[in-house]
Amino acid sequence: MMLKADVIDYMGKMDGGVLVLLSVNCQGSFSEGTIFYTEENLAITVSEEVEKILGCEIEQWEGYAEFATSILLKLIPCSQLIEGLEEVDFSKYISFDGKTTFVEGEIDPDDIEEAE
Repeated sequence: MMLKADVIDYMGKMDGGVLVLLSVNCQGSFSEGTIFYTEENLAITVSEEVEKILGCEIEQWEGYAEFATSILLKLIPCSQLIEGLEEVDFSKYISFDGKTTFVEGEIDPDDIEEAE
């Protein structure tokens, strides 16, 4: 398998599920990813660099099912964990100074005009 992941932090609960920070190893290069899971569903994110190496979005990758299973086997079941977790506190992971900034090439919302 091209990808391996390890659990770094159970970030907390949100929307009836658990959000987990992952360390993703892709061909010896490490980056962060996440898995959000409930009793019925899951969603995995990886960096854009990983998706470039795969040549597609993670969900479209032929090894996705095996990769997802390898992560799920490392996780505590949602039903056993969710009651003891606090809501996700994103301020631990990102900082926001209250100002909106734009990456070059993005659209400024003030430039959007409503159609009549």
